[in-house]
Amino acid sequence: MRLAAVVIAILLLRIGFVNLYEHFEVLGGFDIFEAIGFIIFDPINLPLTLASTLLLGFIVHKVEWFSTHPIARMGAYLVIIVCCSLVSTLIAANNAECGVWSAEWYSLFATAATLCIIILVALYVWMWFLSSRRRVSKMMAKSERTQYQYTQLKRQLNPHFLFNSLSILDYLVQEQQTERASDYIKKLANIYRYLLKQEEYDTIELSKEVDFLRLYIDIMRERFLDGFEVTMELAEEAMSHKVVPCSLQVLVENAFKHNAVSPTDKLLITIRTEGDSIVVSNNLHDKHSSPESTGFGLKNLHTQYELLSGSKIVVTKTDRLFSVKIPLLK
Repeated sequence: MRLAAVVIAILLLRIGFVNLYEHFEVLGGFDIFEAIGFIIFDPINLPLTLASTLLLGFIVHKVEWFSTHPIARMGAYLVIIVCCSLVSTLIAANNAECGVWSAEWYSLFATAATLCIIILVALYVWMWFLSSRRRVSKMMAKSERTQYQYTQLKRQLNPHFLFNSLSILDYLVQEQQTERASDYIKKLANIYRYLLKQEEYDTIELSKEVDFLRLYIDIMRERFLDGFEVTMELAEEAMSHKVVPCSLQVLVENAFKHNAVSPTDKLLITIRTEGDSIVVSNNLHDKHSSPESTGFGLKNLHTQYELLSGSKIVVTKTDRLFSVKIPLLK
């Protein structure tokens, strides 16, 4: 858009100055080549015009106030063109020995103004090019930093899940339940096959995450049997939306980690859609020997959502209920 505006402005100015030259030439002024010779080929005039126009244009470009007031900036550019053109014209008119306000003088002024405009346009394009490169560099650096942070977070999540899974397997082995342990290992292998497959993706469809969550719930069933219930109330239209991989699994895992699970007093976990979000909630059954919470899982999810989309998760805790709302991603 900016480049198009510059091109259009140059074309309009060219048409206008060509008409001015023709008008002044008819009145007895210099033709275009004579006027250019007095302005450009003068050893003092050209460096002075070039230096003053560039310096003043650079100052206007760097003053932050002008960047927020485009009309004032255009006015400042107009003042620069008039002032620098006037000085250049006076020098050229002195060398050409022509009177002020004569046809020759006006033709010199038009030439000087054209030169100043070309200098300012070139400066503007160059500064715009440099600022664009800086913006692109910053965006690339931010993207690379975000991707690195996100990769590190995913690498932390898998070992965390593996540690808890191996704890369950150790329990089954100690109880000498070899058949259940074998079945558990197969399910665990399916889970890690899924994790490896999703490692390269930042987000996955909710439907796939739910399938993965069902595998995880089957594994937890091996240990806790009928000590918990998971209810899913997910809208069909939400299944095509996306979430951070393992996000639902982490929230369900936290429910098992921080609450007592018993057939007589079941842990109730509900997963439901609410507008453009998913809410995972559970009733509170405090453990007597509950491990101290590090908040790693929630911090991890919060950081991943913030890095990916700027969205945040919402954590709500009451005396009886703990819930986490995570946004659905497009």
